[in-house]
Amino acid sequence: MIVYSLYLLIFLSLIYFNGFFGLLEDTSITGKKLSLFFFGKALAVPVFLYLHTKLYGGINNLDTGKFYHDVTTIYDYGKTDFNFLVRLIFGLQNDNPGSADYEHVLKNTLNWDNGTAKDYFYNDNRVVIRVHVLLNVFTFGCYPVHALFSCFLSFGGLFFLYKTFKEWFIGKEVQVLFLFCFFPSLWFYTGALLKEGITIFILGNVLFQLKGFIDGKFFIFKGLWLLFLLFLSLLLKPYLLLFSVFCFGLFFVIHHSKKINKKILVYFSIICVLIMTANTLSILVKHRSLSEAATRHQQRFTGISKGGIFLSDSITFIRLTNDTNQIIRDKENHFRIKKNSSYMYWRGSENDTLFVPLNSDTTSVYELAYSIEPSNSNILLPTSNIVAIAGACLYYTLFYPTFFSAKSAIQVLAAAENLVILAALIIVLFGLIKIKRQKFLVLVFLFFTLALCLLIGFTAPNSGAIFRYRSPAMLFLLLGALYYSDDLKQFLLNRKKPGLRK
Repeated sequence: MIVYSLYLLIFLSLIYFNGFFGLLEDTSITGKKLSLFFFGKALAVPVFLYLHTKLYGGINNLDTGKFYHDVTTIYDYGKTDFNFLVRLIFGLQNDNPGSADYEHVLKNTLNWDNGTAKDYFYNDNRVVIRVHVLLNVFTFGCYPVHALFSCFLSFGGLFFLYKTFKEWFIGKEVQVLFLFCFFPSLWFYTGALLKEGITIFILGNVLFQLKGFIDGKFFIFKGLWLLFLLFLSLLLKPYLLLFSVFCFGLFFVIHHSKKINKKILVYFSIICVLIMTANTLSILVKHRSLSEAATRHQQRFTGISKGGIFLSDSITFIRLTNDTNQIIRDKENHFRIKKNSSYMYWRGSENDTLFVPLNSDTTSVYELAYSIEPSNSNILLPTSNIVAIAGACLYYTLFYPTFFSAKSAIQVLAAAENLVILAALIIVLFGLIKIKRQKFLVLVFLFFTLALCLLIGFTAPNSGAIFRYRSPAMLFLLLGALYYSDDLKQFLLNRKKPGLRK
């Protein structure tokens, strides 16, 4: 942790004395306050490491440990073959089994190919790995420093997200940044080498640049930067980043327009048209509706979260139950599936989830991709009707677990966070119904949050995954509550004054 402490001191000094080269300067929040915010945020790194070392025996079997393993594996090989490293950074590596790139290094990775069975989008694990391979030049291969860089990227993203919506929260600037930096799950997971740090960095930057472009503050460099951010939004968590671009980009356009009177009606009418257009394109191009694609993603996620033995060759990715009696290993460490074993599989060219109830092919040879123990936090969604499914998705995403059902330290943290979410939702709904104030922005916040909650709850029915995936969306619900906080206080004070009660 010595290298981590030195880098933390450097980051704090740069933020305090020159706003990190002017990039993190703000007229409402001083460099001293910003450095204090980042110090508190950076404490997530040792807390994350301590809790997972103490409670789970370390990070090696977690996503963050697998990312770190892949980064160091690729970087170490790249020191002997710099040409490979350059090709990999620009996506020109050869992933095919039997190729030099695959045999020398890529087959030794854990997360590089994990997630390649995608219906629509790119395997975003590779974005994280590429970024941290580049950062490894400065981190000296130290995991806590990688995590600190991830933490700093998220801090920069949160700062620009604050700047994006600052005009609606005059006098509440410190509260906004405090909520952003210390919302429990986001604070916790951005203190690790995971997708969240880079995702938040892109989210804050793309919305800030998009708003500036729509407001007429356009420069060539910023335009190119915006295009690059939009490209990254297609690669990394597009369900969040690309969706945010459409939702808030449309809001900025309509809000900025002086010709549109019924802004809320126009906004949600266009959103409906965009959703129907996306669904039509999905049917024409992918031969399935968006709901069918979401259902297939749910099936894959559920299959993986149940654990099992995962095998692969150059074409097929197979999941068997966690029973080694279903497979045979030869002397070359290759595997064959025993007769009459059942399994599910995906083929890269088809992107469909297929099932084999009784295996008859005992000659095909596969490599072991990985073996996963079953998760204890899976959620069983109802299948009766769409209303029940939507209600369950919102319940599990917003309010589950409670303190009574929490079974681990992480779930206790989630239960505490759920109380904050419940309070924020009540304030937002109260403000929309009772407070006579401009509602457009808060309605967009609420729509964005609930839409993501429905998607996450349906496609990732696991309380641990939900707790992690939902965290960026919750920021906008908190903003909505903060937007109405002063109005709520005034309303409650007026209710207490004599003569005002009816």
